[in-house]
Amino acid sequence: MLCLPPRDREQQPTTFVYNDTMSERITEAEFQQHAEQAIAELERAFGNLAEERDIDVQVEGGVLSVNFEEGEPGKFIVSPNSSVRQVWVSARVSSLKFDWSEQTHEFVFAANGETLKQAMSRLTQEQLGDSSLAL
Repeated sequence: MLCLPPRDREQQPTTFVYNDTMSERITEAEFQQHAEQAIAELERAFGNLAEERDIDVQVEGGVLSVNFEEGEPGKFIVSPNSSVRQVWVSARVSSLKFDWSEQTHEFVFAANGETLKQAMSRLTQEQLGDSSLAL
């Protein structure tokens, strides 16, 4: 008979609960309202930028698309994902998922606390090579 010592707690796999403090169990209707508002705000911000820079901004089916002709050609996609109550961003070589925070009343990237608008400003600066840019 082989007897093995009990496993130490330190050897137990660590369980991470993603999204625990964010998207604090908001309803789908609340999520939709927050997501629509956030996408509308980004559409306005990118629309203002499009007056000065060579970009195309479009919202279709609740999904924001921003096509960059100036600087490095590229495309940003901002889309709500109701099933997980997140706003997903595909931009440059990044894929980011933002959760609603009741504390800040904004969509926030849990990994670093960056808000959706802050992240989109940063990504746009990188895309256009202009650190003075703000959405």
